Amino acid sequence: RDKGKRFEEAPLSPSSSQRKLHPAMAAAVAGGEAAAKNAPEQLPLNFGKRLAHTDKVVRDKGFRTLKMWLKNHPELERLDYMKLWKGLHFGMWMADKRPVQQELVVNMALMINDIPKDKQIVWIDSFWETMEEAWEKLDTHRMSKYMLFARVVVAELFKVLREQGWEVDRLRDTGRTFTRATAVSGISGPNVHSLGLLLHFTRLFWEELKPQLGERPKATPEAIMVLLEPFCILAERSYSDALVKSINKLMFGAAPAELAEALLARVTVAVEKEGVPKNNRQALRESATALGAPAPVQLEDENDRSIRKRKAFGSFQPKDKKDKPKKKAKKIEAAAERGSGSNESNSGAMSPLVLPKAAVPDDSCPTDKKVKGKKNRQGTPAKKGAPGALKKKGAKASGGKDSGGLKKTKVAAGAAKKMGATKKKKAS
Repeated sequence: RDKGKRFEEAPLSPSSSQRKLHPAMAAAVAGGEAAAKNAPEQLPLNFGKRLAHTDKVVRDKGFRTLKMWLKNHPELERLDYMKLWKGLHFGMWMADKRPVQQELVVNMALMINDIPKDKQIVWIDSFWETMEEAWEKLDTHRMSKYMLFARVVVAELFKVLREQGWEVDRLRDTGRTFTRATAVSGISGPNVHSLGLLLHFTRLFWEELKPQLGERPKATPEAIMVLLEPFCILAERSYSDALVKSINKLMFGAAPAELAEALLARVTVAVEKEGVPKNNRQALRESATALGAPAPVQLEDENDRSIRKRKAFGSFQPKDKKDKPKKKAKKIEAAAERGSGSNESNSGAMSPLVLPKAAVPDDSCPTDKKVKGKKNRQGTPAKKGAPGALKKKGAKASGGKDSGGLKKTKVAAGAAKKMGATKKKKAS
């Protein structure tokens, strides 16, 4: 009983809220609470799970919710748009069957109308960066629907630009959006680059822009040239032959007639610039011809000037790989020349390529064994160091083929003498 009484009479310990804090700690807590009250509401961007769901009903419901949410939150920044486009990208990944894909693509493209006007270029820039990062990871089964995805979004963008009156600043930003990931842009663009996506854009450019050029308000050639300027810079400086050829053929060569004059003037300026790579210059010359230039614009580069100088001094010989004889033909001709030379020097004698050395007649080497003590043809006695003696010694030293050949010739000569003597006896 006493213990219980003492427990009831004991004062209760102050709670954590009633305890007195250090003045510095109390000020920090008060500042944090004020900052939390004044901070903007954190927006949970968790639409990706619903947009990438395997069930179409869940995807459609998430899409409707996203459109309403975008209209109610116009203060979103680029990072928020990148997160949204990642979810939309995988929503397209999970969409099967052509009608479902087309419906989803059109709904995604129309979402630009729910974005504030001053942030629509940021929205498209986020979309293009997401596509560039994921383009090289696509397999062959999903490539066609993503090509359709890019085409429909770009077509809706051109429609929005027309409705806004073809503003020059927006056209300039749009052109930079599609080309800022290339090597020409340097460090100003993102560290992702997909050549395939840019080549696809060159194919669809006029197909989606020409229908908007026929609508009102009309676009001036100067406004369209602002949109084309980043691609003109790529045609001048890019070292990708595939990209340069695609821009010149599909964008410059297929330009509408009302734009031909302005585009021809820009291409001519590009051809006359210094430092343009040779292949790029040649492609630009062909584009100038296709645009109706009176004569192909040609400028001498360093190689052309050196060839012209060599022609003037008579030292220019064009190289043709087809006219070069093969190595075997060269060897055969050289052997034939050597053979003809030996035939001319030894008139009537056979080529040494056919006969052995012992069978080749040599005037400097007599065949008689009594040549040691006799005089040679010049009337002087043969010396030990004479060429004939050296050759004979060499023949004896060789032992087999040369000495055998001399013996055979001597035996044949003796047999011929005997035959002649027997014939004379019979005749007598």
